[in-house]
Amino acid sequence: MTNQELARTIREEIENETQQPVIRFTLEKGEPELCGSKIGGTPYLPHETLWPLDEEELPMELLAQIDCAAFQGLPDFPQSGLLQFFISPDETYGADFNNITQPDNFKVLYHETADPSVTAEEVQAKRPVLSADEEEERKNTMPVNTACRICFGAAETQGMTPEDYRFDPLFCLKWNAERSDAPIKSRWDIHCGFYRENAPQHQIGGYPYFTQYDPRSEDSCPDLDVLLFQLDSDYQDKCDLVCWGDCGVANFFISREDLKKRDFSKVGYSWDCG
Repeated sequence: MTNQELARTIREEIENETQQPVIRFTLEKGEPELCGSKIGGTPYLPHETLWPLDEEELPMELLAQIDCAAFQGLPDFPQSGLLQFFISPDETYGADFNNITQPDNFKVLYHETADPSVTAEEVQAKRPVLSADEEEERKNTMPVNTACRICFGAAETQGMTPEDYRFDPLFCLKWNAERSDAPIKSRWDIHCGFYRENAPQHQIGGYPYFTQYDPRSEDSCPDLDVLLFQLDSDYQDKCDLVCWGDCGVANFFISREDLKKRDFSKVGYSWDCG
Protein backbone atom coordinates (compact mmCIF):
# COMPACT_ATOMS: atom_id res chain seq x y z
CA MET A 1 0.00 0.00 0.00
CA THR A 2 1.40 3.41 -0.95
CA ASN A 3 1.55 6.31 1.51
CA GLN A 4 -1.32 8.00 -0.31
CA GLU A 5 -3.47 4.87 -0.17
CA LEU A 6 -2.74 4.33 3.51
CA ALA A 7 -3.56 7.97 4.28
CA ARG A 8 -6.93 7.66 2.56
CA THR A 9 -7.66 4.42 4.43
CA ILE A 10 -6.81 6.00 7.78
CA ARG A 11 -8.95 9.03 7.03
CA GLU A 12 -11.91 6.77 6.22
CA GLU A 13 -11.38 4.84 9.47
CA ILE A 14 -11.36 8.04 11.51
CA GLU A 15 -14.48 9.31 9.75
CA ASN A 16 -16.30 6.03 10.41
CA GLU A 17 -15.27 5.93 14.07
CA THR A 18 -16.18 9.54 14.92
CA GLN A 19 -19.63 10.02 13.39
CA GLN A 20 -21.73 12.80 14.93
CA PRO A 21 -25.12 14.30 14.02
CA VAL A 22 -25.04 17.39 11.81
CA ILE A 23 -27.58 19.60 10.09
CA ARG A 24 -26.46 21.41 6.96
CA PHE A 25 -28.21 24.42 5.46
CA THR A 26 -28.26 26.60 2.39
CA LEU A 27 -29.01 30.29 1.91
CA GLU A 28 -31.77 31.84 -0.16
CA LYS A 29 -32.00 35.57 -0.87
CA GLY A 30 -34.77 37.37 0.95
CA GLU A 31 -35.52 38.05 4.61
CA PRO A 32 -38.17 35.86 6.30
CA GLU A 33 -40.55 36.92 9.04
CA LEU A 34 -39.20 38.44 12.25
CA CYS A 35 -38.83 35.08 14.04
CA GLY A 36 -37.61 33.12 11.05
CA SER A 37 -34.19 31.53 10.50
CA LYS A 38 -32.00 34.03 8.67
CA ILE A 39 -28.64 35.64 8.21
CA GLY A 40 -28.60 39.42 8.42
CA GLY A 41 -31.79 41.44 8.64
CA THR A 42 -33.83 42.38 11.70
CA PRO A 43 -33.54 40.21 14.83
CA TYR A 44 -36.35 39.30 17.19
CA LEU A 45 -35.87 40.93 20.59
CA PRO A 46 -38.32 40.58 23.50
CA HIS A 47 -40.05 43.74 24.71
CA GLU A 48 -37.69 44.03 27.69
CA THR A 49 -34.45 43.25 25.83
CA LEU A 50 -32.21 46.07 24.60
CA TRP A 51 -30.26 45.98 21.35
CA PRO A 52 -26.85 44.31 21.95
CA LEU A 53 -23.95 46.79 22.07
CA ASP A 54 -20.20 46.25 21.64
CA GLU A 55 -17.37 47.51 23.84
CA GLU A 56 -17.65 50.97 22.27
CA GLU A 57 -21.38 51.10 23.03
CA LEU A 58 -22.16 50.82 19.33
CA PRO A 59 -24.87 48.47 18.06
CA MET A 60 -23.82 44.98 17.04
CA GLU A 61 -25.42 43.55 13.92
CA LEU A 62 -27.33 40.32 13.50
CA LEU A 63 -25.16 37.69 11.86
CA ALA A 64 -27.68 34.87 12.12
CA GLN A 65 -30.91 33.85 13.83
CA ILE A 66 -32.04 30.22 14.12
CA ASP A 67 -35.50 28.90 14.86
CA CYS A 68 -34.46 26.05 17.16
CA ALA A 69 -37.23 23.81 15.86
CA ALA A 70 -34.70 23.09 13.11
CA PHE A 71 -32.45 21.32 15.67
CA GLN A 72 -34.54 18.15 15.63
CA GLY A 73 -32.05 15.30 15.47
CA LEU A 74 -29.24 17.14 17.29
CA PRO A 75 -28.86 15.80 20.86
CA ASP A 76 -28.56 18.44 23.62
CA PHE A 77 -29.48 21.36 21.32
CA PRO A 78 -32.61 23.35 22.24
CA GLN A 79 -35.65 22.19 20.30
CA SER A 80 -37.65 25.41 20.58
CA GLY A 81 -37.05 29.13 20.85
CA LEU A 82 -34.57 31.30 18.95
CA LEU A 83 -30.75 31.27 18.94
CA GLN A 84 -29.03 34.44 17.73
CA PHE A 85 -25.48 35.44 16.81
CA PHE A 86 -24.50 39.12 16.88
CA ILE A 87 -21.14 40.57 15.83
CA SER A 88 -19.57 44.01 15.68
CA PRO A 89 -18.88 45.23 12.11
CA ASP A 90 -15.25 46.11 12.74
CA GLU A 91 -12.08 44.98 10.98
CA THR A 92 -12.14 41.59 12.72
CA TYR A 93 -15.94 41.15 12.55
CA GLY A 94 -16.03 41.20 16.35
CA ALA A 95 -13.57 38.35 16.87
CA ASP A 96 -10.65 38.40 19.31
CA PHE A 97 -8.14 35.96 17.82
CA ASN A 98 -6.09 35.93 21.03
CA ASN A 99 -9.08 34.95 23.14
CA ILE A 100 -11.94 33.45 21.15
CA THR A 101 -14.27 33.45 24.16
CA GLN A 102 -13.89 37.21 24.75
CA PRO A 103 -17.46 38.44 24.23
CA ASP A 104 -16.88 42.21 24.07
CA ASN A 105 -17.69 42.43 20.37
CA PHE A 106 -19.90 39.42 19.75
CA LYS A 107 -22.86 37.96 21.57
CA VAL A 108 -24.96 34.80 21.44
CA LEU A 109 -28.52 35.13 22.73
CA TYR A 110 -31.10 32.44 23.35
CA HIS A 111 -34.82 33.15 23.75
CA GLU A 112 -36.80 30.19 25.07
CA THR A 113 -39.99 31.51 23.49
CA ALA A 114 -40.91 34.23 21.02
CA ASP A 115 -43.66 36.72 21.85
CA PRO A 116 -45.83 37.19 18.74
CA SER A 117 -46.75 40.72 19.83
CA VAL A 118 -43.20 41.96 19.15
CA THR A 119 -42.92 43.80 15.83
CA ALA A 120 -39.98 44.54 13.57
CA GLU A 121 -40.67 48.27 13.97
CA GLU A 122 -40.44 47.96 17.76
CA VAL A 123 -37.13 46.10 17.49
CA GLN A 124 -35.61 48.56 15.03
CA ALA A 125 -36.60 51.45 17.29
CA LYS A 126 -34.26 50.01 19.95
CA ARG A 127 -31.22 50.27 17.70
CA PRO A 128 -29.09 53.37 18.40
CA VAL A 129 -29.29 55.95 15.63
CA LEU A 130 -26.11 56.40 13.56
CA SER A 131 -25.26 58.83 10.78
CA ALA A 132 -25.75 57.87 7.13
CA ASP A 133 -21.96 57.68 6.67
CA GLU A 134 -21.58 55.43 9.71
CA GLU A 135 -24.35 53.15 8.48
CA GLU A 136 -22.75 52.87 5.04
CA GLU A 137 -19.34 52.07 6.54
CA ARG A 138 -20.81 49.39 8.78
CA LYS A 139 -22.72 47.89 5.87
CA ASN A 140 -19.49 47.60 3.90
CA THR A 141 -17.62 45.91 6.74
CA MET A 142 -20.13 43.16 7.51
CA PRO A 143 -19.45 39.67 6.13
CA VAL A 144 -23.16 39.35 5.28
CA ASN A 145 -24.00 41.41 2.21
CA THR A 146 -27.72 40.74 1.98
CA ALA A 147 -30.37 39.23 4.24
CA CYS A 148 -31.09 35.59 3.44
CA ARG A 149 -33.41 32.83 4.56
CA ILE A 150 -31.76 29.75 6.04
CA CYS A 151 -33.03 26.53 4.49
CA PHE A 152 -32.24 23.48 6.61
CA GLY A 153 -31.66 19.96 5.43
CA ALA A 154 -32.48 16.85 7.43
CA ALA A 155 -30.17 15.66 10.20
CA GLU A 156 -27.40 13.36 8.98
CA THR A 157 -24.03 12.23 10.32
CA GLN A 158 -20.51 13.46 9.72
CA GLY A 159 -17.10 12.06 10.57
CA MET A 160 -14.27 14.15 11.98
CA THR A 161 -12.80 16.58 9.47
CA PRO A 162 -9.01 16.71 8.92
CA GLU A 163 -9.01 20.36 10.05
CA ASP A 164 -10.27 19.47 13.55
CA TYR A 165 -7.36 19.66 16.01
CA ARG A 166 -8.24 16.17 17.28
CA PHE A 167 -7.79 14.59 13.85
CA ASP A 168 -3.99 14.75 13.60
CA PRO A 169 -3.24 12.80 16.83
CA LEU A 170 -5.67 10.08 15.73
CA PHE A 171 -4.11 9.96 12.27
CA CYS A 172 -0.57 9.67 13.65
CA LEU A 173 -1.59 6.94 16.09
CA LYS A 174 -3.05 4.83 13.30
CA TRP A 175 -0.21 5.59 10.89
CA ASN A 176 2.48 4.67 13.40
CA ALA A 177 0.73 1.40 14.17
CA GLU A 178 0.99 0.52 10.46
CA ARG A 179 4.42 2.04 9.79
CA SER A 180 6.25 1.53 13.06
CA ASP A 181 9.54 1.60 11.15
CA ALA A 182 8.92 5.22 10.07
CA PRO A 183 6.77 6.94 12.72
CA ILE A 184 5.45 10.49 12.25
CA LYS A 185 4.53 13.29 14.63
CA SER A 186 2.19 15.03 12.19
CA ARG A 187 0.51 14.02 8.97
CA TRP A 188 2.39 16.89 7.38
CA ASP A 189 5.57 14.87 7.95
CA ILE A 190 4.39 12.83 4.96
CA HIS A 191 2.96 15.90 3.19
CA CYS A 192 -0.57 14.61 3.67
CA GLY A 193 -3.28 17.09 2.84
CA PHE A 194 -6.94 16.43 2.13
CA TYR A 195 -9.26 18.41 -0.10
CA ARG A 196 -12.60 19.64 1.16
CA GLU A 197 -15.91 19.97 -0.67
CA ASN A 198 -16.22 22.95 -3.00
CA ALA A 199 -19.79 23.78 -1.99
CA PRO A 200 -20.29 26.22 0.94
CA GLN A 201 -20.22 24.31 4.20
CA HIS A 202 -22.87 25.91 6.35
CA GLN A 203 -23.79 23.68 9.27
CA ILE A 204 -24.80 23.16 12.88
CA GLY A 205 -23.29 20.29 14.86
CA GLY A 206 -20.83 17.80 13.41
CA TYR A 207 -17.22 18.85 12.84
CA PRO A 208 -15.77 22.14 11.62
CA TYR A 209 -13.47 23.02 8.80
CA PHE A 210 -11.03 25.92 8.60
CA THR A 211 -9.11 27.56 5.79
CA GLN A 212 -6.08 27.79 8.12
CA TYR A 213 -6.18 26.02 11.48
CA ASP A 214 -8.39 25.14 14.43
CA PRO A 215 -8.16 27.88 17.11
CA ARG A 216 -8.81 25.19 19.73
CA SER A 217 -6.15 22.81 21.01
CA GLU A 218 -5.40 20.58 23.99
CA ASP A 219 -4.03 23.69 25.70
CA SER A 220 -6.60 26.22 24.52
CA CYS A 221 -10.36 25.80 24.86
CA PRO A 222 -10.44 21.97 24.63
CA ASP A 223 -13.82 22.07 26.41
CA LEU A 224 -15.42 23.81 23.41
CA ASP A 225 -16.25 20.46 21.88
CA VAL A 226 -19.52 21.28 20.07
CA LEU A 227 -19.78 23.13 16.77
CA LEU A 228 -22.68 25.43 17.55
CA PHE A 229 -22.78 27.22 14.19
CA GLN A 230 -20.62 27.39 11.07
CA LEU A 231 -21.18 29.99 8.34
CA ASP A 232 -19.08 29.70 5.21
CA SER A 233 -18.50 32.26 2.48
CA ASP A 234 -21.21 31.89 -0.15
CA TYR A 235 -21.19 33.17 -3.72
CA GLN A 236 -24.41 32.84 -5.73
CA ASP A 237 -25.58 34.35 -9.01
CA LYS A 238 -22.48 36.55 -9.31
CA CYS A 239 -23.08 37.94 -5.82
CA ASP A 240 -21.35 37.42 -2.47
CA LEU A 241 -24.10 36.58 -0.02
CA VAL A 242 -21.46 36.03 2.67
CA CYS A 243 -17.74 36.73 2.46
CA TRP A 244 -15.36 36.34 5.41
CA GLY A 245 -12.23 38.28 4.42
CA ASP A 246 -10.78 36.49 1.40
CA CYS A 247 -13.52 33.82 1.17
CA GLY A 248 -13.06 32.33 4.63
CA VAL A 249 -15.33 30.66 7.17
CA ALA A 250 -16.59 31.44 10.70
CA ASN A 251 -17.15 29.02 13.57
CA PHE A 252 -18.90 29.24 16.93
CA PHE A 253 -18.14 26.61 19.59
CA ILE A 254 -19.60 25.71 22.96
CA SER A 255 -19.02 23.04 25.57
CA ARG A 256 -21.48 20.16 25.70
CA GLU A 257 -22.27 20.91 29.35
CA ASP A 258 -23.04 24.59 28.71
CA LEU A 259 -25.19 23.62 25.74
CA LYS A 260 -27.22 21.28 27.93
CA LYS A 261 -27.68 24.08 30.48
CA ARG A 262 -28.62 26.58 27.72
CA ASP A 263 -25.74 28.76 28.92
CA PHE A 264 -24.48 30.67 25.87
CA SER A 265 -22.25 33.08 27.80
CA LYS A 266 -19.05 31.07 27.18
CA VAL A 267 -19.12 30.60 23.44
CA GLY A 268 -15.93 30.65 21.34
CA TYR A 269 -16.01 32.56 18.05
CA SER A 270 -13.37 32.75 15.35
CA TRP A 271 -13.07 33.04 11.58
CA ASP A 272 -10.21 32.69 9.14
CA CYS A 273 -9.51 32.96 5.43
CA GLY A 274 -6.87 31.67 3.06
